[in-house]
Amino acid sequence: MKPGRSLEKLVAYLEKHFAGSDAVTVESPKRLPDKTTGKKREHDVVLTVKSGHHIMIVAIECRDRSRPVGVPQVEAFAKKCSETHVNNGVIVSPCGFTSTALTKSKALGIRCLSLDQVETLPWTIPNLEINQIHSLYKHFDFKIIPEEDFKSKPRMFDILDEHGNTVTIEVLRNSIFNAIKNHGPKPENQQTGERIQKFKIIIPNLTIIDKDTGIAKNVKYIDTEVKIETTITKTPFVFQEYKDTAGKEAIAELAIAKVNFGRVKGRMVINHKLEKGGEIAFIPDADKPNSSNRKK
Repeated sequence: MKPGRSLEKLVAYLEKHFAGSDAVTVESPKRLPDKTTGKKREHDVVLTVKSGHHIMIVAIECRDRSRPVGVPQVEAFAKKCSETHVNNGVIVSPCGFTSTALTKSKALGIRCLSLDQVETLPWTIPNLEINQIHSLYKHFDFKIIPEEDFKSKPRMFDILDEHGNTVTIEVLRNSIFNAIKNHGPKPENQQTGERIQKFKIIIPNLTIIDKDTGIAKNVKYIDTEVKIETTITKTPFVFQEYKDTAGKEAIAELAIAKVNFGRVKGRMVINHKLEKGGEIAFIPDADKPNSSNRKK
């Protein structure tokens, strides 16, 4: 994921949450044509607002940098908005803005939003954290149990599916592994450390056939023994306020924790305000296939 994309995905989520109407479409990223060159230029987040026969385009620039946004960045973004037919421009910065940048943005009609980290929020509790349970399946052995015993144990055999197709050992292992993950112990019942666990895996409509004799038997279940290593990681939530630099009240109050579910990584976001309610959302790091990753 490109640098800054994490912030873009968070801002896109927030804008979708607050849009609350089919008249507002939020896209991230989105490319708009340059009125001079005709070539498309990328904006981090774009809101298309429809009202009757009117359409308004709002572009949001997410500046995930280690220093406050300055005048050059404001001027460059304002010009980009002008060249791409954007009606309203917004800059979001976790590190704030210089005083001159705020003056310049006001003159150019650019709205400035900050994402400030705070010690606490009115609704949070101290040391708010999330427990992430990671189970590593280090090794497993399995034994195929037929509904009826063979008179003599097959020296060589094939496994067939319901259509008579041969099931490879690799496919069978993957099926067993997925069944263990889907029907294994619940997270609250798992203990840390390494352990051996046994499962009876039922995969419907499998047949085992003795390659020497051609005798076939239906598979009753697959006896599986797995070596599992489980760890628990405590991840703290970071508290942040999404707000307009020109106002005092936060637009959103957020508690955010980075989480890792193996192949899926992202952030767990608690988006809540007292008396207004909120929600819990997961924002994955990975973009959907075919999303644009071109440079601006």
